[in-house]
Amino acid sequence: MPAKSTAGSLLKTFLADVRLLAFLNYVLLFFTTMTFGLSAMIVMLIANFAEDKAPEWLKGHYEFQKRTFWYSILPVLLTAVLYTFTQRHAISGPVTFVMLGLVLLCLAYTVGRAITGFNHLLYGRPVPNSKGWLV
Repeated sequence: MPAKSTAGSLLKTFLADVRLLAFLNYVLLFFTTMTFGLSAMIVMLIANFAEDKAPEWLKGHYEFQKRTFWYSILPVLLTAVLYTFTQRHAISGPVTFVMLGLVLLCLAYTVGRAITGFNHLLYGRPVPNSKGWLV
């Protein structure tokens, strides 16, 4: 019987952690490219709603997550425009490599920022420069 109460108290402690939603957001950011941006939209919703009640040091993480979304969505939109242009004008070859490069760059950038933020959150540190665009 004591094992159940210990497991229950551990679960309550885990769920009471203020960092839980921020951890979830970083995991969702990690899968942004693979879900074609759907998980990033969920990140934006969670970050906007959870930021108000978060402690000051955690607000920087939510700001970092929102900026990661906005900075990584631009190459995706640019790739969509390039794809439409190449289909309409029957251009391929080098433009295809540029589009692939943009998608890979977006993937590396988003994953890099998600890992960096997750690492800072794991050790209970605020993000050093949450308003910057570099990793």
